[in-house]
Amino acid sequence: MINVVGQTIVPTLDLPEGLQIHVAQYQPTERPMEDRYSVNLTDDGRRLLIGVYDGAHFEGHGGPETADHISKVLPPQLLARPSSEHAEQFKQLDDSMLLNFKKDHSIFRRRSSNWVHNAQLMKSGSTALVLDVNLQNLSANYANLGDCRLAVCDSNAGENGPLKFQTNDLNMNTLSERERLSQDHPKEEQFVVGNRLFGRLMCTRGFGDGYYKLPRGLFGDSLHRRYIDTISSVERKGKITMNAQYASLFYAYKTPPYITSRPETGSIQLKKDNYIIMATDGYWDIISTEEATRIVLQGAAGHENNLAKYLLETVKTTTSPGDDVTIIVFQA
Repeated sequence: MINVVGQTIVPTLDLPEGLQIHVAQYQPTERPMEDRYSVNLTDDGRRLLIGVYDGAHFEGHGGPETADHISKVLPPQLLARPSSEHAEQFKQLDDSMLLNFKKDHSIFRRRSSNWVHNAQLMKSGSTALVLDVNLQNLSANYANLGDCRLAVCDSNAGENGPLKFQTNDLNMNTLSERERLSQDHPKEEQFVVGNRLFGRLMCTRGFGDGYYKLPRGLFGDSLHRRYIDTISSVERKGKITMNAQYASLFYAYKTPPYITSRPETGSIQLKKDNYIIMATDGYWDIISTEEATRIVLQGAAGHENNLAKYLLETVKTTTSPGDDVTIIVFQA
């Protein structure tokens, strides 16, 4: 089953005149959509927060639980604090998820009533990319945790072209990420195999993914094995569980965490007639930022009423996405 959802302007928000948000999603397989997105506006109408979240990650495991949780919990937490505190809020949320899971394994207390949910948040993972816009002056702050990508293009482009800004993809294909991991885990080489973490994971930053964050224990891997047993107990039917593959999955697991929840942050000054594209890596895997920029401006010139869906349908004429795709286009 192929699922294509197009939405022109988020209807529950009272956006200022001239601002538009377009959304499109695509699911190329029969499994449930694992991407999520969020659009939130403060009560006073001054701050707009847009987010895209790419769920799952681990081959054969994962699921949408972490992306679903983050898309609901993170935006109100960010909007309750100054935009300068995005990085701290990201880390605090992920730390609280890890702590809740570890509490369920304390010898001093029983498992909580939410232990299954807490374990599911560790079994799956999610990248996150958010844009926090001050609608009074169009100053914006972004926080990028993973390899979703944001691009800003100008419909009144000069000689340097319409692409004005793009975020960095933060995964194992990025040299700075591999260098960071080498510095964080000196004298460890075996955890990178085939340009993936432990030969399995491309992501280097994200929420959840507890199996590569949880501690080993004081004596060998006994504590970590117990954590993995719990994570395996909430695995979907038909999957080979992690504890059944423990030796091959965690053979070089020495100094966790190997995945960080601290995002790359920055600020952008937007202006009228800018178009902001935010999308999960399922889209960026098959198209360059420059080409996406050209397509969105072409669609705007042709008065397309859903630029996100236009971006999706245009690329599908030449290449079919192999992964979940979520695209948001924000017109300032």
